[in-house]
Amino acid sequence: MKKFYIPILFVPMIFSSQTFSEVQTSIKNFYYGSNDIGDFDNDGKPDVIHNGAIDYDNDGTADATFNEIYINNNGSFSAYGNLGTEATHLGDIRFIDCNNDGLLDIVSTGLSYQDIVNYKHYRFLNNGTGFSKVEDTAGKVYGSIEVFDLNHDGKQDYAINGTQYINGTGFVNDLSLYQNTGNGFQLTQSWLEGTQNGSFKVADLNNDQLLDVVIFGYDENTAPFFKVYLNSANGLQVSQSLLPLANGKLACADFNGDGFLDFAAIGRNENDEEYLGVFMNDGTGQFTAQEIPGEGLSDSSIDAGDLNNDGYYDFIVIGNTAGYEGTVNVFLYNPALQSFTKAGNTSLYHLGGAGNIRLFDYDGDHQLDVLMTGFDWEDPDLKSFTKLYHNTSGATNAKPNAPTGLQVIKTGNTFNFTWSAASDDKTPANALQYQIKVGTTPGAQDVAKYVVTTPAWFLTLDPAIQNVYWSVRAIDASKVYSDPSAESTLSVNDSLVMTQLSVYPNPASESVFIIGEKVYDLELYSMDGKKLNVTLNHDQSVNVSGLSRGMYILKIKLKNNWVSKKLMIK
Repeated sequence: MKKFYIPILFVPMIFSSQTFSEVQTSIKNFYYGSNDIGDFDNDGKPDVIHNGAIDYDNDGTADATFNEIYINNNGSFSAYGNLGTEATHLGDIRFIDCNNDGLLDIVSTGLSYQDIVNYKHYRFLNNGTGFSKVEDTAGKVYGSIEVFDLNHDGKQDYAINGTQYINGTGFVNDLSLYQNTGNGFQLTQSWLEGTQNGSFKVADLNNDQLLDVVIFGYDENTAPFFKVYLNSANGLQVSQSLLPLANGKLACADFNGDGFLDFAAIGRNENDEEYLGVFMNDGTGQFTAQEIPGEGLSDSSIDAGDLNNDGYYDFIVIGNTAGYEGTVNVFLYNPALQSFTKAGNTSLYHLGGAGNIRLFDYDGDHQLDVLMTGFDWEDPDLKSFTKLYHNTSGATNAKPNAPTGLQVIKTGNTFNFTWSAASDDKTPANALQYQIKVGTTPGAQDVAKYVVTTPAWFLTLDPAIQNVYWSVRAIDASKVYSDPSAESTLSVNDSLVMTQLSVYPNPASESVFIIGEKVYDLELYSMDGKKLNVTLNHDQSVNVSGLSRGMYILKIKLKNNWVSKKLMIK
């Protein structure tokens, strides 16, 4: 197994300032918990869903599994409702819009003190006035859930990773895919090799608009591994094995603002030593490890976002040191040095694992705040706490400008969406993310609504859908949304059924040829929306040898229509 390292400029003795103040809330103190952030009541303010266990009699021991939804009342939180006896801990919980009705539903997994033998997986549907259970099947523990649209049909899918018990087989580490059919979910057991006490992310790692997978944790022989799967026409294939990790979590972010997702990982390595590192993307979905020595934690959690409002993603971690001391640390990215510095004197409480930590702007001041839960190892009763901290750094941050230049081309049943990259006062254009909303009528979102990481996306829809209305919002590194773009729709000239046109070779390194149709004009754009200078030769070739590696959009004018093609430069 090959390991990649590059020199690190991180110096633990150098500290940057980043301060927080605790906010008192009515959120319960959760043991073995996880949570998610989402606006389930559509009032524009982020709400919280928690799963975990609680201590009813205050003796320092968890007594009951309990899940609760907390509604954001202009910066303060109150209990909206709980999930009754269908509650889990030692698992995960997520918001998901299962039926594209604009209301966030819930999916969860884990075990319950009421039935510790059977691990459970639940789904709850939001009807606008409450949540009702619609799924109750076998689930997993010591794992996580991710929500995404794998097949680009606009419907949100999800996957559950972790350990489950199968009659006749025993305990199995499994990553299962639940694909949204519009009338329910189709289960693919053992979609990929699963892990225990690990983490996974589903994201576009090489900007080809296909979703890839990063996963680490213990395999069924309790050996840690760490793999990257890249997606292509042949499906997901292992492209890289990184240093083995477990007992931790992953966070994806474009730390250096080059337009490609990196990730940070925390946990224990194959020598059972605490580890923290950042894995930088070279633009093709290959990663190089940058260890931050001496800062690893176990039973840990991590989240990424711009904590000091300088426009670049930072990250925060919670977990246990080797001596079982609870620790919460902030690492700030320095774009000039292209390295991370640990922030000192944050005033964050020293909670530890099994911990969970989230960054979100609970009060709408455009600064990321901290929600965390975990053990206080210094408390004689080993109590667990849930704490909310307000970011007091004071740095200003304006919301991004709304995206412009929306274009959509329909090729058969596939709609190719592109737009010009938005701009922001702090976050580099390459590092902006986007929320795309697509409907069959003006203002609707019945086709799709979710976040993507490039200013281009495609959906392959039911043939009955011939026209769409769509808009885009930009999102900066502090998770601040722009106003929506002007809504765009599909015109007659945008619809094109193509059976002959192709671009060859793709990927390319020297020249590409457009064959099958006569080309009248051609334009080439980088993924951040910049138009590049290229020349269409008489043989319908284009010289691309001077372009950097990565993904581009080729816009080709035929007799009466323009069509877009993705082009990879290797």
